Amino acid sequence: MPSYRTNQVVAMNEVKHYKINEHTIALEQRAGVFAPSAHGLYFAENVSFAAGESVIDVGCGSGVLAILAALQGAHVTATDIAANATALTQANAQRNGVNVETFTGGFFAGQQRSYDVIVANLPQEIVAPTAMLEAHTQRSEIDGGLRGNDLVVEMLQQAPAYMHASSRLYLPLHTLSDYQHTLAEAFERYQVRWVSCGELAAKPFVTDHLPQYLELLQQGIIRLYQRNEKWWTNVYVIELTLK
Repeated sequence: MPSYRTNQVVAMNEVKHYKINEHTIALEQRAGVFAPSAHGLYFAENVSFAAGESVIDVGCGSGVLAILAALQGAHVTATDIAANATALTQANAQRNGVNVETFTGGFFAGQQRSYDVIVANLPQEIVAPTAMLEAHTQRSEIDGGLRGNDLVVEMLQQAPAYMHASSRLYLPLHTLSDYQHTLAEAFERYQVRWVSCGELAAKPFVTDHLPQYLELLQQGIIRLYQRNEKWWTNVYVIELTLK
């Protein structure tokens, strides 16, 4: 099982290079736009695109998934609720020599068509109300609501309108959310294929509020475990197709 650790502390407007499978992607970092995390990078390494496919990246952030798809020859659309995120995705696409069409708005941002592939790395963690987050990380970038999966469940409900019979929807499931509820929602609407499972070192906001998260673990809501005196969570990648 691969292990991924994150370091979100980056100098804003620094350009960082990310090696994702056979591709190296240069991404400028800007204040207020989520930079790729260990969670997001693991997801990127375990989704697949083919040349000529139409792809939409929902919640594009700084654009890593959109650019990865474009580098593989896909025709890519990227959306984000934040205008500074879509602007940065556009700039980063140009930096990497690819074309990505961007739209600002929630989820599919008013697009009215189907796509061959949908990818969505949405906020998906239960964040303690008093948690202090890592530098440059805004709560809205990772907090998925009371159960940690509010936006992911909304995506599961919306996505079929943008899928055809052979479309693929890729999602990461983070076990610092009510991932079992997410899976139940997914199985109700889709055929589900497991792609991969990785592990992530628990972030400081978890270990700083460990009793709260151990209570959620005891209730069966999250998965959190200790090994070699460190706390870990899992990230699963699933592929969904219409029934």
